[in-house]
Amino acid sequence: MKRLPKPRNLGLILMAAWLAGCSATSLQTPSQRRPYDRESSSLHPEITLHRRADASELDVYLSVPREELLYSRLDASSPFVAQLRVDVGDTSWHVLDTAWEDTPRLLTQRWTLRASPLPLWEEITVVDVLRNASWFTKRTVAPPDRWGSNDVLVWSTSDGWPLSGENAQTGDTLLLRLPPQLALSSTEPVIWDMSNAASPTQLPPPPYSSARMRWDTLRPTALGSLQADSLIVLVVPDGTTLLQLRGTNLALRFHGRSGHFPELIDAEELVAPLRYIASRSEFHRLSTADHPKLALDEFWLACGTSSESTRGLLNTYYSRVEEANLAFSGLVEGWRTDRGMIHVVFGVPQRVRRDAWNEYWIYGEEGTANALTFHFRKRSNLLDDNYFELQRSIQFRSVWDRGISNWRNGRVRGD
Repeated sequence: MKRLPKPRNLGLILMAAWLAGCSATSLQTPSQRRPYDRESSSLHPEITLHRRADASELDVYLSVPREELLYSRLDASSPFVAQLRVDVGDTSWHVLDTAWEDTPRLLTQRWTLRASPLPLWEEITVVDVLRNASWFTKRTVAPPDRWGSNDVLVWSTSDGWPLSGENAQTGDTLLLRLPPQLALSSTEPVIWDMSNAASPTQLPPPPYSSARMRWDTLRPTALGSLQADSLIVLVVPDGTTLLQLRGTNLALRFHGRSGHFPELIDAEELVAPLRYIASRSEFHRLSTADHPKLALDEFWLACGTSSESTRGLLNTYYSRVEEANLAFSGLVEGWRTDRGMIHVVFGVPQRVRRDAWNEYWIYGEEGTANALTFHFRKRSNLLDDNYFELQRSIQFRSVWDRGISNWRNGRVRGD
Protein backbone atom coordinates (compact mmCIF):
# COMPACT_ATOMS: atom_id res chain seq x y z
CA MET A 1 0.00 0.00 0.00
CA LYS A 2 1.52 3.29 -1.05
CA ARG A 3 1.70 6.03 1.50
CA LEU A 4 0.59 9.43 0.28
CA PRO A 5 2.31 12.52 1.65
CA LYS A 6 0.39 14.89 3.85
CA PRO A 7 -1.44 17.55 1.76
CA ARG A 8 0.66 20.66 1.32
CA ASN A 9 1.04 23.53 -1.11
CA LEU A 10 3.30 22.10 -3.80
CA GLY A 11 4.32 25.52 -5.08
CA LEU A 12 5.57 26.61 -1.67
CA ILE A 13 7.47 23.37 -1.17
CA LEU A 14 9.16 23.64 -4.54
CA MET A 15 10.14 27.26 -3.91
CA ALA A 16 11.62 26.37 -0.52
CA ALA A 17 13.59 23.54 -2.09
CA TRP A 18 14.93 25.86 -4.76
CA LEU A 19 16.06 28.43 -2.20
CA ALA A 20 17.78 25.72 -0.15
CA GLY A 21 19.51 24.15 -3.14
CA CYS A 22 22.77 26.03 -2.84
CA SER A 23 23.42 24.95 0.73
CA ALA A 24 22.12 21.36 0.60
CA THR A 25 24.22 18.83 2.45
CA SER A 26 24.58 15.11 1.89
CA LEU A 27 21.93 13.01 3.61
CA GLN A 28 22.53 9.30 3.58
CA THR A 29 20.55 6.13 4.04
CA PRO A 30 20.28 4.79 7.62
CA SER A 31 23.44 2.85 8.40
CA GLN A 32 23.74 -0.79 9.35
CA ARG A 33 24.41 0.43 12.89
CA ARG A 34 21.14 2.39 13.00
CA PRO A 35 18.79 0.70 10.50
CA TYR A 36 15.64 2.17 12.05
CA ASP A 37 16.83 5.78 12.03
CA ARG A 38 14.33 6.88 9.40
CA GLU A 39 14.99 10.57 9.99
CA SER A 40 18.60 10.21 8.85
CA SER A 41 17.48 9.95 5.22
CA SER A 42 15.42 12.45 3.25
CA LEU A 43 14.48 9.77 0.71
CA HIS A 44 11.97 6.98 1.37
CA PRO A 45 11.18 5.35 -1.99
CA GLU A 46 9.28 2.13 -2.49
CA ILE A 47 10.81 -0.54 -4.74
CA THR A 48 9.06 -3.57 -6.21
CA LEU A 49 10.94 -6.23 -8.16
CA HIS A 50 9.14 -8.63 -10.50
CA ARG A 51 11.03 -11.35 -12.34
CA ARG A 52 9.65 -12.20 -15.77
CA ALA A 53 8.68 -15.71 -16.81
CA ASP A 54 11.82 -16.48 -18.79
CA ALA A 55 13.98 -15.56 -15.74
CA SER A 56 16.10 -13.19 -17.82
CA GLU A 57 14.14 -9.97 -17.30
CA LEU A 58 13.48 -8.11 -14.05
CA ASP A 59 10.92 -5.32 -13.88
CA VAL A 60 11.86 -2.57 -11.41
CA TYR A 61 9.01 -0.41 -10.10
CA LEU A 62 9.86 2.79 -8.23
CA SER A 63 7.59 5.24 -6.43
CA VAL A 64 8.80 8.19 -4.36
CA PRO A 65 6.97 11.23 -2.95
CA ARG A 66 7.89 14.28 -4.97
CA GLU A 67 7.96 16.27 -1.73
CA GLU A 68 11.13 14.38 -0.78
CA LEU A 69 13.00 15.49 -3.91
CA LEU A 70 14.82 18.77 -4.39
CA TYR A 71 13.42 20.76 -7.30
CA SER A 72 15.39 23.65 -8.75
CA ARG A 73 15.20 25.88 -11.82
CA LEU A 74 17.59 27.92 -13.93
CA ASP A 75 15.59 31.16 -13.80
CA ALA A 76 12.23 32.55 -12.75
CA SER A 77 10.61 31.63 -16.06
CA SER A 78 11.81 28.01 -16.07
CA PRO A 79 9.92 25.09 -14.53
CA PHE A 80 11.12 23.33 -11.39
CA VAL A 81 13.09 20.17 -12.20
CA ALA A 82 14.44 17.31 -10.07
CA GLN A 83 17.12 14.83 -11.09
CA LEU A 84 16.93 11.24 -9.89
CA ARG A 85 19.32 8.37 -10.52
CA VAL A 86 18.46 4.73 -9.84
CA ASP A 87 21.24 2.13 -9.76
CA VAL A 88 20.35 -1.56 -9.87
CA GLY A 89 23.53 -3.58 -9.83
CA ASP A 90 25.66 -2.26 -12.70
CA THR A 91 22.72 -0.65 -14.50
CA SER A 92 21.70 2.98 -14.01
CA TRP A 93 18.59 4.89 -15.02
CA HIS A 94 18.16 8.65 -14.93
CA VAL A 95 14.94 10.58 -14.36
CA LEU A 96 14.45 14.28 -15.10
CA ASP A 97 11.17 15.20 -13.47
CA THR A 98 9.36 18.47 -14.08
CA ALA A 99 6.81 19.53 -11.49
CA TRP A 100 3.72 21.57 -12.25
CA GLU A 101 0.84 22.59 -10.01
CA ASP A 102 -1.23 19.57 -11.10
CA THR A 103 1.65 17.05 -10.93
CA PRO A 104 0.72 13.91 -8.93
CA ARG A 105 2.35 13.74 -5.52
CA LEU A 106 3.99 10.39 -6.23
CA LEU A 107 6.66 10.03 -8.89
CA THR A 108 6.42 6.53 -10.40
CA GLN A 109 8.76 4.86 -12.87
CA ARG A 110 9.19 1.37 -14.30
CA TRP A 111 12.25 -0.13 -15.96
CA THR A 112 13.26 -3.57 -17.20
CA LEU A 113 16.65 -5.07 -16.39
CA ARG A 114 17.84 -7.75 -18.81
CA ALA A 115 20.50 -10.27 -17.85
CA SER A 116 21.00 -13.97 -18.35
CA PRO A 117 20.98 -15.31 -15.81
CA LEU A 118 19.66 -12.76 -13.33
CA PRO A 119 21.62 -12.49 -10.07
CA LEU A 120 20.23 -13.99 -6.87
CA TRP A 121 20.07 -10.52 -5.32
CA GLU A 122 20.46 -6.91 -6.38
CA GLU A 123 21.89 -3.83 -4.70
CA ILE A 124 19.63 -0.84 -5.36
CA THR A 125 20.54 2.82 -4.82
CA VAL A 126 18.24 5.78 -5.37
CA VAL A 127 19.97 9.18 -5.55
CA ASP A 128 18.44 12.65 -5.52
CA VAL A 129 21.21 14.24 -7.57
CA LEU A 130 20.53 17.89 -6.70
CA ARG A 131 20.43 17.26 -2.95
CA ASN A 132 23.13 14.56 -3.02
CA ALA A 133 20.82 12.41 -0.88
CA SER A 134 20.80 8.65 -1.30
CA TRP A 135 18.85 5.58 -0.25
CA PHE A 136 20.14 2.01 -0.42
CA THR A 137 18.66 -1.46 -0.14
CA LYS A 138 19.59 -5.02 -1.05
CA ARG A 139 16.81 -7.21 -2.42
CA THR A 140 16.56 -10.91 -3.21
CA VAL A 141 15.55 -11.64 -6.81
CA ALA A 142 14.93 -15.42 -6.82
CA PRO A 143 16.92 -18.60 -7.43
CA PRO A 144 17.17 -19.44 -11.15
CA ASP A 145 15.93 -23.02 -10.71
CA ARG A 146 12.59 -22.25 -9.05
CA TRP A 147 10.04 -19.50 -8.75
CA GLY A 148 9.05 -17.55 -5.68
CA SER A 149 7.14 -14.54 -4.41
CA ASN A 150 9.07 -12.10 -6.65
CA ASP A 151 7.54 -13.89 -9.64
CA VAL A 152 4.03 -12.92 -8.48
CA LEU A 153 3.12 -9.37 -9.45
CA VAL A 154 0.59 -8.01 -6.93
CA TRP A 155 -1.27 -5.15 -8.58
CA SER A 156 -3.30 -2.70 -6.49
CA THR A 157 -6.31 -1.52 -8.49
CA SER A 158 -6.90 1.45 -6.17
CA ASP A 159 -3.32 2.72 -6.57
CA GLY A 160 -2.87 1.55 -10.16
CA TRP A 161 0.58 0.34 -9.13
CA PRO A 162 2.19 -2.81 -7.70
CA LEU A 163 2.07 -3.47 -3.98
CA SER A 164 5.57 -3.00 -2.56
CA GLY A 165 5.11 -5.16 0.53
CA GLU A 166 2.52 -7.11 2.48
CA ASN A 167 0.50 -4.15 3.82
CA ALA A 168 -2.63 -3.59 1.73
CA GLN A 169 -5.59 -1.30 2.15
CA THR A 170 -8.68 -3.05 3.44
CA GLY A 171 -11.26 -3.17 0.64
CA ASP A 172 -8.69 -2.78 -2.14
CA THR A 173 -8.87 -5.26 -5.01
CA LEU A 174 -5.54 -6.95 -5.67
CA LEU A 175 -4.70 -8.70 -8.93
CA LEU A 176 -2.16 -11.46 -8.29
CA ARG A 177 -0.56 -12.23 -11.64
CA LEU A 178 1.03 -15.67 -11.37
CA PRO A 179 4.06 -16.76 -13.41
CA PRO A 180 3.22 -18.71 -16.61
CA GLN A 181 5.61 -21.52 -15.67
CA LEU A 182 3.30 -22.40 -12.80
CA ALA A 183 0.74 -23.84 -15.24
CA LEU A 184 3.38 -25.30 -17.52
CA SER A 185 5.25 -27.15 -14.78
CA SER A 186 2.25 -28.83 -13.19
CA THR A 187 0.22 -31.75 -14.47
CA GLU A 188 -2.23 -31.45 -11.58
CA PRO A 189 -4.66 -28.61 -10.87
CA VAL A 190 -2.97 -25.66 -9.15
CA ILE A 191 -4.77 -25.26 -5.81
CA TRP A 192 -4.41 -22.40 -3.34
CA ASP A 193 -5.65 -22.73 0.23
CA MET A 194 -6.91 -19.45 1.66
CA SER A 195 -7.20 -18.52 5.34
CA ASN A 196 -7.54 -15.38 7.46
CA ALA A 197 -6.54 -14.42 10.99
CA ALA A 198 -7.93 -11.47 12.92
CA SER A 199 -5.30 -9.12 14.34
CA PRO A 200 -4.70 -9.72 18.07
CA THR A 201 -5.99 -6.84 20.16
CA GLN A 202 -3.74 -7.15 23.21
CA LEU A 203 -0.69 -4.95 23.60
CA PRO A 204 2.74 -6.36 24.45
CA PRO A 205 3.47 -6.56 28.19
CA PRO A 206 6.21 -4.31 29.64
CA PRO A 207 9.82 -5.47 29.18
CA TYR A 208 10.11 -6.49 32.85
CA SER A 209 6.99 -8.71 32.76
CA SER A 210 7.08 -12.50 32.83
CA ALA A 211 4.10 -12.64 30.44
CA ARG A 212 4.51 -13.12 26.72
CA MET A 213 2.46 -12.83 23.56
CA ARG A 214 0.98 -16.17 22.47
CA TRP A 215 0.90 -15.55 18.76
CA ASP A 216 2.52 -18.93 18.12
CA THR A 217 -0.78 -20.56 19.14
CA LEU A 218 -2.87 -18.39 16.81
CA ARG A 219 -4.64 -20.43 14.16
CA PRO A 220 -6.16 -18.78 11.08
CA THR A 221 -9.70 -19.50 9.93
CA ALA A 222 -9.93 -21.50 6.70
CA LEU A 223 -11.75 -19.61 3.94
CA GLY A 224 -11.68 -22.38 1.35
CA SER A 225 -9.61 -23.27 -1.68
CA LEU A 226 -9.40 -22.00 -5.24
CA GLN A 227 -7.87 -23.23 -8.45
CA ALA A 228 -5.72 -20.68 -10.25
CA ASP A 229 -2.60 -20.85 -12.40
CA SER A 230 -2.54 -17.39 -13.98
CA LEU A 231 -4.57 -14.83 -11.98
CA ILE A 232 -6.06 -14.48 -8.51
CA VAL A 233 -8.39 -11.61 -7.64
CA LEU A 234 -8.46 -10.76 -3.94
CA VAL A 235 -10.55 -8.15 -2.16
CA VAL A 236 -8.48 -7.39 0.96
CA PRO A 237 -10.36 -8.14 4.21
CA ASP A 238 -9.48 -7.06 7.73
CA GLY A 239 -6.74 -9.04 9.44
CA THR A 240 -4.07 -11.16 7.75
CA THR A 241 -4.95 -13.19 4.66
CA LEU A 242 -2.79 -16.16 3.78
CA LEU A 243 -2.64 -17.86 0.37
CA GLN A 244 -0.73 -21.15 0.40
CA LEU A 245 0.13 -23.06 -2.75
CA ARG A 246 -0.86 -26.63 -1.96
CA GLY A 247 2.02 -29.09 -1.90
CA THR A 248 4.70 -26.37 -1.60
CA ASN A 249 6.18 -24.02 0.98
CA LEU A 250 5.10 -20.92 -0.93
CA ALA A 251 2.77 -18.59 0.95
CA LEU A 252 1.56 -15.09 0.11
CA ARG A 253 0.53 -12.80 2.99
CA PHE A 254 -1.54 -9.63 2.97
CA HIS A 255 -2.19 -7.52 6.06
CA GLY A 256 -5.34 -5.44 5.82
CA ARG A 257 -4.69 -1.84 6.93
CA SER A 258 -6.66 1.40 7.11
CA GLY A 259 -6.51 3.82 4.21
CA HIS A 260 -4.29 6.25 6.15
CA PHE A 261 -1.80 3.64 7.41
CA PRO A 262 0.91 4.11 8.74
CA GLU A 263 -0.46 7.32 10.27
CA LEU A 264 -2.96 7.61 13.11
CA ILE A 265 -5.67 10.17 12.38
CA ASP A 266 -8.72 9.88 14.64
CA ALA A 267 -8.59 10.83 18.31
CA GLU A 268 -9.51 7.26 19.28
CA GLU A 269 -6.54 5.97 17.28
CA LEU A 270 -4.22 8.53 18.87
CA VAL A 271 -5.31 7.49 22.35
CA ALA A 272 -4.46 3.80 21.90
CA PRO A 273 -0.61 4.10 21.91
CA LEU A 274 -0.74 6.11 25.14
CA ARG A 275 -1.21 2.85 27.01
CA TYR A 276 2.58 2.58 27.12
CA ILE A 277 3.02 5.77 29.18
CA ALA A 278 -0.38 6.29 30.84
CA SER A 279 -1.48 4.65 34.09
CA ARG A 280 -4.31 2.14 33.99
CA SER A 281 -6.83 4.65 35.40
CA GLU A 282 -5.67 7.42 33.05
CA PHE A 283 -5.95 5.20 30.03
CA HIS A 284 -9.44 4.11 31.07
CA ARG A 285 -10.52 7.75 31.29
CA LEU A 286 -8.97 8.52 27.92
CA SER A 287 -10.61 5.50 26.28
CA THR A 288 -14.07 6.27 27.65
CA ALA A 289 -14.04 10.08 27.39
CA ASP A 290 -17.06 11.72 25.78
CA HIS A 291 -14.69 14.11 24.03
CA PRO A 292 -11.52 12.08 23.28
CA LYS A 293 -9.77 14.95 21.48
CA LEU A 294 -10.14 17.20 24.54
CA ALA A 295 -9.00 14.40 26.87
CA LEU A 296 -6.00 13.75 24.62
CA ASP A 297 -5.01 17.43 24.68
CA GLU A 298 -5.29 17.56 28.46
CA PHE A 299 -3.08 14.49 28.85
CA TRP A 300 -0.26 15.95 26.75
CA LEU A 301 -0.55 19.44 28.25
CA ALA A 302 0.02 17.86 31.65
CA CYS A 303 3.24 16.26 30.35
CA GLY A 304 4.73 19.35 28.74
CA THR A 305 6.20 22.32 30.56
CA SER A 306 4.96 24.76 27.89
CA SER A 307 2.87 24.75 24.73
CA GLU A 308 6.09 24.50 22.70
CA SER A 309 7.41 21.52 24.67
CA THR A 310 3.99 19.85 24.44
CA ARG A 311 4.07 20.13 20.64
CA GLY A 312 7.55 18.62 20.68
CA LEU A 313 6.40 15.69 22.81
CA LEU A 314 3.39 15.09 20.56
CA ASN A 315 5.45 15.18 17.37
CA THR A 316 8.12 12.88 18.75
CA TYR A 317 5.70 10.32 20.19
CA TYR A 318 3.49 9.95 17.16
CA SER A 319 6.42 10.13 14.73
CA ARG A 320 7.83 7.11 16.55
CA VAL A 321 4.46 5.37 16.29
CA GLU A 322 4.43 5.97 12.54
CA GLU A 323 8.05 4.84 12.18
CA ALA A 324 7.23 1.65 14.09
CA ASN A 325 4.29 1.00 11.76
CA LEU A 326 6.58 1.32 8.74
CA ALA A 327 9.36 -0.89 10.12
CA PHE A 328 7.75 -3.54 12.33
CA SER A 329 4.22 -4.20 11.06
CA GLY A 330 3.03 -7.70 10.37
CA LEU A 331 0.14 -9.49 11.99
CA VAL A 332 -0.47 -6.26 13.94
CA GLU A 333 0.54 -2.65 13.38
CA GLY A 334 4.19 -2.03 14.16
CA TRP A 335 3.60 0.10 17.25
CA ARG A 336 1.75 -2.82 18.87
CA THR A 337 4.78 -5.15 18.60
CA ASP A 338 7.64 -5.66 21.07
CA ARG A 339 10.06 -3.72 18.90
CA GLY A 340 7.45 -1.03 18.35
CA MET A 341 6.90 -0.64 22.10
CA ILE A 342 10.62 -0.13 22.76
CA HIS A 343 10.99 2.19 19.77
CA VAL A 344 8.10 4.40 20.91
CA VAL A 345 9.29 4.71 24.52
CA PHE A 346 13.08 4.79 24.07
CA GLY A 347 13.53 5.95 20.48
CA VAL A 348 16.20 4.98 17.95
CA PRO A 349 18.98 2.89 19.53
CA GLN A 350 22.58 4.05 19.16
CA ARG A 351 23.45 0.70 17.63
CA VAL A 352 21.67 -2.40 16.35
CA ARG A 353 23.48 -5.70 16.03
CA ARG A 354 21.52 -8.33 14.14
CA ASP A 355 21.62 -11.59 12.30
CA ALA A 356 18.91 -13.71 10.69
CA TRP A 357 17.30 -14.58 14.05
CA ASN A 358 18.35 -11.92 16.54
CA GLU A 359 18.42 -8.17 17.05
CA TYR A 360 20.27 -6.44 19.87
CA TRP A 361 19.27 -2.81 20.43
CA ILE A 362 21.93 -0.88 22.33
CA TYR A 363 21.24 2.46 23.99
CA GLY A 364 24.19 4.43 25.33
CA GLU A 365 27.86 3.71 24.74
CA GLU A 366 28.30 0.02 24.00
CA GLY A 367 30.47 -1.85 26.49
CA THR A 368 29.98 0.61 29.35
CA ALA A 369 28.10 0.04 32.59
CA ASN A 370 25.43 2.55 31.55
CA ALA A 371 24.63 0.84 28.24
CA LEU A 372 21.12 -0.60 27.91
CA THR A 373 20.58 -3.61 25.64
CA PHE A 374 17.30 -5.16 24.49
CA HIS A 375 17.45 -8.57 22.83
CA PHE A 376 14.75 -9.51 20.31
CA ARG A 377 14.45 -13.07 19.00
CA LYS A 378 12.73 -13.83 15.70
CA ARG A 379 9.86 -16.29 15.95
CA SER A 380 8.88 -18.39 12.95
CA ASN A 381 5.27 -17.68 12.11
CA LEU A 382 3.50 -18.37 8.83
CA LEU A 383 1.21 -15.38 9.40
CA ASP A 384 4.01 -12.91 10.13
CA ASP A 385 7.57 -12.95 8.80
CA ASN A 386 8.45 -9.77 10.74
CA TYR A 387 7.73 -10.99 14.28
CA PHE A 388 10.50 -10.52 16.88
CA GLU A 389 9.92 -11.27 20.55
CA LEU A 390 11.61 -9.27 23.30
CA GLN A 391 13.58 -11.34 25.81
CA ARG A 392 12.03 -9.90 28.97
CA SER A 393 13.71 -9.55 32.36
CA ILE A 394 12.81 -8.10 35.75
CA GLN A 395 16.05 -6.13 35.43
CA PHE A 396 14.27 -3.80 32.99
CA ARG A 397 11.84 -2.57 35.66
CA SER A 398 13.85 0.49 36.71
CA VAL A 399 14.82 1.57 33.17
CA TRP A 400 11.22 1.18 32.03
CA ASP A 401 9.95 3.31 34.91
CA ARG A 402 12.59 5.90 34.10
CA GLY A 403 11.59 5.92 30.43
CA ILE A 404 7.93 6.50 31.32
CA SER A 405 8.92 9.23 33.81
CA ASN A 406 10.85 11.02 31.09
CA TRP A 407 7.72 11.21 28.96
CA ARG A 408 5.47 12.26 31.84
CA ASN A 409 7.83 15.05 32.86
CA GLY A 410 8.52 16.38 29.38
CA ARG A 411 12.18 15.35 29.28
CA VAL A 412 12.06 13.48 25.95
CA ARG A 413 13.57 15.11 22.88
CA GLY A 414 13.50 14.11 19.23
CA ASP A 415 15.76 11.28 18.06
